[in-house]
Amino acid sequence: MVKIMALMILQVFLFGISSLTAHDGVHIDVDRVTKEIKASEDPGPLYLLRARLCRAHGRPELGLQDLQMARGCGVDPFAEKLERALCLRDSLKTQQALRLLDELAATPGNTAMEVFNERSAIRESMGDIDGAIIDLARIHALVPDLEKTLRLGMLYEKRKAPGIAAALYRKMIERNGESALLSISLIRAETDNGHYDAALSLVAGKLRQAGLKAPWLQRKAEILQAAGRDAEAASALKEALKELDVIFKRRPVPIHRVTRARILRLLGRLEEARGELEKVLQQAPGYGSARRELNLVLELQEAAKSTEQKPEPDSP
Repeated sequence: MVKIMALMILQVFLFGISSLTAHDGVHIDVDRVTKEIKASEDPGPLYLLRARLCRAHGRPELGLQDLQMARGCGVDPFAEKLERALCLRDSLKTQQALRLLDELAATPGNTAMEVFNERSAIRESMGDIDGAIIDLARIHALVPDLEKTLRLGMLYEKRKAPGIAAALYRKMIERNGESALLSISLIRAETDNGHYDAALSLVAGKLRQAGLKAPWLQRKAEILQAAGRDAEAASALKEALKELDVIFKRRPVPIHRVTRARILRLLGRLEEARGELEKVLQQAPGYGSARRELNLVLELQEAAKSTEQKPEPDSP
């Protein structure tokens, strides 16, 4: 028994030394906490802090090392377990992270909203939309801010419940006033719910206020297409394209190129849309919405090519 205890103490000692050196160069904030750990007589909270910093700076595996040290220094078990779950999540060990969050959620007297918020996100990533909704709805009932409203609404949309999502967005608008993100989300939900006139009415209000009308004309066209009113949709898209062409003569900024590409895609002019997006990505390779739009255009081009190459069925 004495030998086993001695080996355990030696292991902790050696682990402590390595944990002090492994963090060198991660970030200046980490270096500062490392100096404090070396000088502290009660380093537990500092190990917990350094774990959070390591995770924030993309080194969750170092955070897990720090949490092992923190557990031996008497830190708050709940805080340590929550941080361990987040480090495991960022290490792509999703199932282990979820198990810890389940344990925390079941802790008697637990009121930590972060636990349910994080579990909701993990459940969504794993395809458990119902579980994600349950967790996030619990938080939203207490803190119905814009970020949580948009997230919860999107979950309902993924659950094929656009009517519930639309009601959620409308309630938020009534309570806190309009925002561009809320308006776009409400228009999308109303369209998916088949309430085309309601969605068109919302877009009409935005068109009356907008300096640049092309993005709202694009949304109007999408609603009209969903409603089967293709001729009206094409007319709205051509009007949007005309406005963007005038702007391009003055200054062809990337965001307008992306909007123009979407409009060209909706008009079926895929090669032109691809050209616009490739120009944007040459200037800004990290432009996420341009990359996503280009991927969509390429998929449509590939589908069109496959359709053209498909042999005609033999006549009977």
